[in-house]
Amino acid sequence: MKFLFFDIECSNGHDICSFGYCLTDQKFKLLKKEDVVINPESKIILSKKGQPAKMQLAYSQEYFNKQNPFSFYYPKIVSLLTNKKYIIFGHALQSDFSYLNIACKRYNLPIITLQGYDMQKLHHILYRTQHIESLEKIVEELEIEKSFLYHKSSEDAHATMLVTRQIFEENDLNIDKLKDLYPECLIINNIKDKKETKDENLRLHEEGE
Repeated sequence: MKFLFFDIECSNGHDICSFGYCLTDQKFKLLKKEDVVINPESKIILSKKGQPAKMQLAYSQEYFNKQNPFSFYYPKIVSLLTNKKYIIFGHALQSDFSYLNIACKRYNLPIITLQGYDMQKLHHILYRTQHIESLEKIVEELEIEKSFLYHKSSEDAHATMLVTRQIFEENDLNIDKLKDLYPECLIINNIKDKKETKDENLRLHEEGE
């Protein structure tokens, strides 16, 4: 079993322009890291008109435009996210699932049924923070050395991996304990109604998936 950490960036709040991931073993040894740059087929808009952008993406509009669209990378993304040998982790995972759903609907592709553990939610529970915190804030609070570039998908995925490793070490956690003690951190993407999602969440937890 391996750990897959992934992150998505969008050009305008909803159109995917990059999908980055880090693959590790269960001791967090990095096995592979990749940034898949995607043509969002939309303009980069990172702030309201007349206001300065609070962030910058890792690539220019021109570079994004030269890449293939989401539909081209869809098989690769599906293969990664549905590999039964991988356990998925992310930061604010529900948001990334939503971006995937928007892209699938936009390009008339099947919604990806998947699940993963949200480290933002786990951090909030374990450290009893007043608010749900950003990845940057969590990295700072855990005193993790910043050796990555924020808002580049593969780098944010790497940062999420470092956060997960630190949380596991500080709280004597492993994947089995995470499944048993914090099932509420398992996020499922299947576009079902709330009751079906709750029942499916319970079933998967009981089966240890």
